Amino acid sequence: MKKYYIFKRLLHATTTKFNNNLLTPLKLYNLRVEQGKLKDDKYQRKIISSLSTLHEKLSHYTPPEIETPTIDSLKPKIGISKIFNSFFGNNGEQSKVNEEELLTVDNEVKGVYLYGDVGCGKTMLMDLFYKTVPPNLAKSRLHFHQFMQNLHKRSHTLKIQYGGDVDVIPILASEIAQSSTVLCFDEFQVTDVADAMLLRRLMTLLLSPNYGVILFATSNRAPDDLYLNGIQRVSFIPCIKLIKKQTRVIYLNSPTDYRKVPKPISSVYYHPKPGVKWNSKINQANCKKHVEQWYDYFNQTNKNQEILQNFTLEVWGRKLKVPKCSPNKVAQFTFHELCGVPMAAGDYLTLASHFQSFIITDIPYLSLDVRDQVRRFITFLDAVYDSHDRLAVTAVTNFQDLFVEPEDLKKDNYKLYKHQDKTGVENTFEDDELVLKHGFDKKIAKKAAMFADDEEKFAFARALSRLSQMSTTEWIENVKDE
Repeated sequence: MKKYYIFKRLLHATTTKFNNNLLTPLKLYNLRVEQGKLKDDKYQRKIISSLSTLHEKLSHYTPPEIETPTIDSLKPKIGISKIFNSFFGNNGEQSKVNEEELLTVDNEVKGVYLYGDVGCGKTMLMDLFYKTVPPNLAKSRLHFHQFMQNLHKRSHTLKIQYGGDVDVIPILASEIAQSSTVLCFDEFQVTDVADAMLLRRLMTLLLSPNYGVILFATSNRAPDDLYLNGIQRVSFIPCIKLIKKQTRVIYLNSPTDYRKVPKPISSVYYHPKPGVKWNSKINQANCKKHVEQWYDYFNQTNKNQEILQNFTLEVWGRKLKVPKCSPNKVAQFTFHELCGVPMAAGDYLTLASHFQSFIITDIPYLSLDVRDQVRRFITFLDAVYDSHDRLAVTAVTNFQDLFVEPEDLKKDNYKLYKHQDKTGVENTFEDDELVLKHGFDKKIAKKAAMFADDEEKFAFARALSRLSQMSTTEWIENVKDE
């Protein structure tokens, strides 16, 4: 059916029914340890035994046949106001009964919900499992933010196609279940009320025996901490209970922070040496040389193709301009072109899915006065990191020192006033939650204090941590497949 393939394409994920059926998660882990690609970690090894158990059950699992519901069956037989309520999981007594029935029946195979701090190896373990999913099952692996973007887009398309009074969630559930029996989510988190209510109804269907989807999710939060303090959170509690019921919840408490394991540092991030002014001839010449060298390196298998100017991609029916690129290989933006104009997560996800590498030039000092630009940059970095794309930049200083107080910043954003000695007792951030709970550096926690919201603080700190990882030779040399 046409709409099924549309949604499948929108997932931007590796979805396949074929894989190496000889490998189990444990065998693949042992192989990579022998090859020196992974460090043997006893905490991770314990979890791999659980993954192997799930792998064995999936080898004998036959998912149910999923039929797409008819449009007539989804049209309202009640008033419009109640249809609105149905979207938020309150579609009268019948809906409550149906939901309760689905929550009381177990899937024959339980998925995995793996949570722990940043840097403990959750994503690596999920990727290990994903590569060994038995070949008889269709699978998808997505960053959760990307999944929700695609979900909202498909929902919008269906409502335009069939009318706003049609309950599209059963259609969405059937399309997902038809394309993916095993659904892997990285960075599972819920912060938006619309996401929370949509997700509640969708997951109730997907994880029921009628749809038979097996969930593998990684998260920085335990299930009971999802959507904490969110609007209408009480309506999301059934989704949390369902996740706990239909997955094995595992806490990865490895004492090793793999972000801090020493790795060779490449020269992808250029900034002038102390005392060299940004606008000086020598610095501008160095920037130009740095950009040209990395563009050539990122584009080395594509050099015969013409470099395009003002190339366009389509996002949600509108045009997204790429100032300079070699399609599928490398795209180049100034910081202002990337973050100084209104762009959303969908734009950055589209870029990350279309290119392997990015060059971002002219990154200035950043402060609270340009918070929107900082947020966009973080969103872009998340998209690039999750797609395992590569990044080279020219910036006014290193990323650790890029974020400054507004009063320290001169007008052109590439100069600072001389710092005056500050009096009084300064916060050392030794007791900050980012340091104690998540293991971030105190300097990162200090920079993150510019944000008032805990989720933004965490996202900012994680971005700085990921930038460090993305600068390693290991990251640069292991380019993602096209």
